[in-house]
Amino acid sequence: MLSRAPVRVGIVLAIPLEILLGLAICQPNVTGRWSTALHPLPINPVHVALLANGKILVIAGSGSCPPWQSGCPSGPLYGPSNHSGALLWDPGTENYTQWFALTWDMFCNGMVPLRDGRVFIDSGSIQYDPFLGERRTSIFNPSTNTFTNGPTMAHGRWYPTLLTLGDGRVMAFSGFTETGNTNNSVEFYTIGSGWSPQYVASWTPDLYPHLHLLPSGKIFYSGAETLSKKFDPSTKTWSDVAITRFGNSRPYGTSVLLPLSPGDIPRAKVMIMGGNNPATDTTEIINLSAATPTWVYGPNMSQARVQLNAVLLPNGKVLIVGGSRNDEDVSTASYRAEIYDPVRNAITSAGVYSFPRLYHSVALLLPDATVWVAGSNPDRGVYTRQIEIYKPAYLFTSTGAAASRPNLANVPSIISYGSTFTLATPDAANIPIQRGVVLVRNGAVTHAFGMDQREVQLAYTVGTGSLIVKVPSNRNVLPPGYYMLFLLSRSGVPSIAKFLRVR
Repeated sequence: MLSRAPVRVGIVLAIPLEILLGLAICQPNVTGRWSTALHPLPINPVHVALLANGKILVIAGSGSCPPWQSGCPSGPLYGPSNHSGALLWDPGTENYTQWFALTWDMFCNGMVPLRDGRVFIDSGSIQYDPFLGERRTSIFNPSTNTFTNGPTMAHGRWYPTLLTLGDGRVMAFSGFTETGNTNNSVEFYTIGSGWSPQYVASWTPDLYPHLHLLPSGKIFYSGAETLSKKFDPSTKTWSDVAITRFGNSRPYGTSVLLPLSPGDIPRAKVMIMGGNNPATDTTEIINLSAATPTWVYGPNMSQARVQLNAVLLPNGKVLIVGGSRNDEDVSTASYRAEIYDPVRNAITSAGVYSFPRLYHSVALLLPDATVWVAGSNPDRGVYTRQIEIYKPAYLFTSTGAAASRPNLANVPSIISYGSTFTLATPDAANIPIQRGVVLVRNGAVTHAFGMDQREVQLAYTVGTGSLIVKVPSNRNVLPPGYYMLFLLSRSGVPSIAKFLRVR
């Protein structure tokens, strides 16, 4: 475990400890509350994905532990015998339920849940220093808790990004090939038929590029480089969009598609934040529905951050957590979480957490509307094992007691595009006219980016003891797959989510 003492001294010098404790503990209805899970993680949580059964798939592979370092796996199997591999984590018991041995190294892969609820793992590491990318893929089935090798790609993709499209295909882009070159081709994976031909770009992307599916069906690329682009899956062509205001690249910053409003053609905005080394505290926002999209500065964060995470919350706000001023430098780690409010275009405090969250840290929204935060691996062979849980301010009353949540019943397990469905709730009269029903896509996070992260507000009418909810007909607004359905009260308190499948 990493030593916390040097960082604590730095924070005390910056902000008096009593103020920090007052923010974090005495005002949970303002800043939320942080706690540490009962059990530590036995593997490095480099890659995590939320399953539709509420458990978390955690993949380390070799876990940033090179074969020549003492105590590290020298090759497969990667599993319990050498503190690597993969496992299932149960947030309910705050412990793992099963630990898997992997036959190949899935370290530094791309990962997204497929439309049928299985998890697709793309590439990994053939070797360290220089890193070479695997051509292999794997599919995890949560019904059987098994990994099965999938179809191989044309070339490797160490550090790829995956994105689910409106038709259910998975787009793969970037990553190092098996010979160490950057893979500048796009490939599409389709369940049942495998990989498409390669569609080669005329330029070289970043590793783990930030990609977002827009309501138009086009893909927005937000860097880390200064020039953002769009990709058209129908023509397989790229076009330039806008240059960032910051003027420098934002490696290991993060990017998030802000929540989409109801309807088939919602306005799409993307926010980028942090990155670079030394890091920046700046954020930028682009309205991609504008005739001429342009980056504009958003509010600054309280500290410069590289290797941060950004998590969409059910109330439409964004939790910003982790990072440091200098990359992989624990002495400059931030311990201050923040909330970005898109309506007010403002950032406010979200309390103080206890452990550094730098390289290879992750954060996931859970169905109880809390956020699961884990990992931090600035030195090879050493990582932060403790997990922290953030309970946002919306879960507390002004006295610090638990807020009363809306209740849900009769939630369908499957919903279809363009349809309506009825939710039964005794709290219908306490649901606002707008922003009361939201879908949040099951998260998959690695290397400071949530692949496929998405939140969609649904249109609805309020009845007596029920809500009649309208599903968008545009599949690019709501790509097929599993989502958490949250109901929010007039005061912004979310229900316990129900999982459902959009198809």
